[in-house]
Amino acid sequence: MQNLVDVPVRRCAIYTRKSTSRGLDQRVNSLVTQRELSSAYIKSQEFKGWQELPERYDDGGHSGSGLDRPALARLMHDIEAGKIDVVIVYKIDRLTRTLLDFVRLIEVFDRADIAFVSISQAFDTSDSMGRMILNVLLTFSQFERELISERMKDSIRSRRKHGKLHGGVPPFGYDRVNGNLIIDKPETKIVQFIFDEFIRTERYTKVAEAVKDAGFLSSVKYTKKGKARGGKPVEQATVYQILNSPIYVGEIHGEGKTYEGAHDPLISRETWDAAQEISQHRRVKPPDPKQTDHFLAGMLWDDTGRHMRLEIKVRRDQTYHTYVSSEEMWSRRELVRPYRCNATNLDESVLASVTALFNDRRRLRACIKKLGIFDDELSRLTRKGRRAARRLLASSGSAKKLIMSAILFRVEVGPETITLQYRVRELRRFLLWTDNIDFRGDAASWLSGDARYEDVNQVQTVASARWPALHIHPRDNSVDLIPKKGLVDLIAAARKAQRLVEQNRDGGLDAHAKQMRCGPIHFARLVRLNYLAPDIVTSILDGSQPETLTRRQLLESNLPTDWAAQRQLLGIDPPANMSAGQWNIFGRPPPSRDNA
Repeated sequence: MQNLVDVPVRRCAIYTRKSTSRGLDQRVNSLVTQRELSSAYIKSQEFKGWQELPERYDDGGHSGSGLDRPALARLMHDIEAGKIDVVIVYKIDRLTRTLLDFVRLIEVFDRADIAFVSISQAFDTSDSMGRMILNVLLTFSQFERELISERMKDSIRSRRKHGKLHGGVPPFGYDRVNGNLIIDKPETKIVQFIFDEFIRTERYTKVAEAVKDAGFLSSVKYTKKGKARGGKPVEQATVYQILNSPIYVGEIHGEGKTYEGAHDPLISRETWDAAQEISQHRRVKPPDPKQTDHFLAGMLWDDTGRHMRLEIKVRRDQTYHTYVSSEEMWSRRELVRPYRCNATNLDESVLASVTALFNDRRRLRACIKKLGIFDDELSRLTRKGRRAARRLLASSGSAKKLIMSAILFRVEVGPETITLQYRVRELRRFLLWTDNIDFRGDAASWLSGDARYEDVNQVQTVASARWPALHIHPRDNSVDLIPKKGLVDLIAAARKAQRLVEQNRDGGLDAHAKQMRCGPIHFARLVRLNYLAPDIVTSILDGSQPETLTRRQLLESNLPTDWAAQRQLLGIDPPANMSAGQWNIFGRPPPSRDNA
């Protein structure tokens, strides 16, 4: 009998998954059951040297139709790091229900020499027969998932034909009792107000402003678990949804068809038809974002952590493509405006940054070193950078989108920078790519390959604010203000210095300073004062500047060119006609006299 001491240790990782989050708060749930059964199986194989790892790889509330699961990603990272020898699952559909994804995962397992075991379906992946059985089982698993999906769609379709909605949150203006929609009277008045205002003004934005000014709040409703929802101001998105939903005229829409509903309408047919006629005149359907060649959608974020989506609008027969930050709740509370970037300009800037990396040997070498590649192999890959840059620029729009989505993990946009995060493994694949077909990313390797390279580029792509950029304090005649002569004379001297530079371009700094009867350093500081924010200058001329502001502070402060930063540095309040959101254009807090 073989001595157990001589048996090599096989480290076993248990992976569990549950499609829904229902029941996960219970002490004994599906994930616990899967783990206990798998753990018992590992103990039965101790004679083979199997040992259970303490790490838990549990994906609760994640579908098996894709690979975007946090625990699965950790599992693949640990496999790549050499921490695992055997992957244990209760059934293969716990790992994935898609045949293509399963093939990708098995390729990763084979590359790392990982054994894969399903304890309820005995098979061995080391021979061709075992692989065939595995593929057959997975095919039936995918068939079962699609069958469940079709049954669910049939159920929804049947309920719609009978005039009922299938689950979900009840529409605004209604509540759900015993599966039936009943009218919510307080919200009914809001719905009728919205339609009346839309027919009167014929503008979505005007209706949203009227709803906001009226201070309407949604009704407080309770979920099945007793959690309160609602009681909040009606948002613009809700207004738009109400004006375009046939639910309020007693109908249910689905799959391009309209069915007579079993619920009571909130508005008359005449009101609905009038509103829809206005909508038809105003509505111009923009192109599908997925059909454009803009390649950053899905991997673009701003430097505050907000995801940026591609927005397409048609105005006066002109189509505008813009990347816009999502309006997170925290950004609304803190009055941080969304970033807006011209999609074409941002795409071109990112493309230029990527090709610049390929053409820069120093940065490209630093990027490739993230994979632990050095010496001759590093030099060979670096030499291929220029060819890769030419191939990228010569690619069609769709091919370029495939390349960018593979080699770029994330792009972050700031007011003055663009930060590109590269998947170094995919970048290496692209450098070595010689096939005539379009380059595509190896999605299976994204779970295990965590080598990243961050490249920061100084580029301004964020659009300016939609409010006037020039803010000037109006003169307050009700207060008797006396301007400080020293400060006023300083502004006048700055204007004179600027005129000297403009009128005599042949003279140098020393000559101009001599004419002003001052030193070159003092002259340079005077010229710099011409870049003060206009409202700061007017406050000095009116005498409304802070009492603590002195000539020396103005001259010797290292004044930034950013006007908001100037106000904060000098302790000057923003103009009265500037809102906190306008001040906070890029997340800067409004200054106060106490903390200036």
